[in-house]
Amino acid sequence: MSRLFEAGEINGMKLENRFVRSATWEGMAAEDGACTPKLISLMADLARGGVGLIISSHSYVQKVGQAGIGQIGIHEDRMIPGLEKMTTAVHDQRGIIVCQLAHAGFFANAKLSGQTPIAPSNVEGIAKAPRKEMTKEDIQDVIEAFAAAAGRAKSAGFDGVQIHGAHGYLLSQFISPMFNFRADEYGGSIENRARLPLEVFKAIRRVVGNDYPVLIKINCKEFTEKGLTPP
Repeated sequence: MSRLFEAGEINGMKLENRFVRSATWEGMAAEDGACTPKLISLMADLARGGVGLIISSHSYVQKVGQAGIGQIGIHEDRMIPGLEKMTTAVHDQRGIIVCQLAHAGFFANAKLSGQTPIAPSNVEGIAKAPRKEMTKEDIQDVIEAFAAAAGRAKSAGFDGVQIHGAHGYLLSQFISPMFNFRADEYGGSIENRARLPLEVFKAIRRVVGNDYPVLIKINCKEFTEKGLTPP
């Protein structure tokens, strides 16, 4: 039998098999980011299908970090009841579900948030409208937002969280030499560019504890001339 069908475990999270439904954007959340019956039903169907681990679609931790229409929000406590209905529906089907925590940063949708998108640097030539280069206060707010969102995910019954550090979103923008031109401790060397994702991780750990599964999605290569490479 293939190892795909063997049981596995991630920091105490027991999985019946090695199949993972990676996060995708369904566009099924309400206008305010709340879970809808349609979204909850989809997650239940995935669990019923027998996939070992479901990772929810990217859930924005700050309104300014919203990427698109129908995206799940986990930025406020009032989102918890709907998210709890989602996890309950999955658990009723003996499924396991992890919440992906995200912030679009440079690529956030200003029309949806009503705010100027924030980014590590205001890189020219990519977006038509200007982006706000983040201050130290903005950075701290983002760290706290990720940590608070992780706490909400745990309260709502998610079996773990996944930090979205890929696909050109905010945390990957900090890591990327294509987006990060900062001259402070968050820019320059790879150690500095990785500082924010690591601080986000540590802040999440302080909220959820050491025994709660925390995953990260991260790019290995950006396939652009000035982008991140495996080395």
